Amino acid sequence: MKDAEFKRKTEKAFALMSEKGLRKSQRIPATYRLLWWMGIKKTPALFASFASNVCFLGVYYVVFWGCCMWFVTWRPRGYSPLASVITALVAGLLFGLCMAAVFRSRRKAKGLPDWEKL
Repeated sequence: MKDAEFKRKTEKAFALMSEKGLRKSQRIPATYRLLWWMGIKKTPALFASFASNVCFLGVYYVVFWGCCMWFVTWRPRGYSPLASVITALVAGLLFGLCMAAVFRSRRKAKGLPDWEKL
């Protein structure tokens, strides 16, 4: 997707979300703001597909939560690395599914269109 098209779609998406009464924290999660600042064009969570949200948010959770748990809790208690990775993967999958469901239900409740229709 080209920069101009992405910018046009995100501006239209933000206007729609604001018009529907969504707060800024609901419109643009901090993770997405960081990605955009880094130049990565990621579709806003409310407009992304369910599978895309599951994958992105699940991986994000696995990496950050798993690392934090490894260094703070699991390693000091002697958990095996394999058990830690499996636990982080299961937790990431559950987190991704839950958050994708939240974003999908919020999009349907507010009557927001698909990203392609913007």
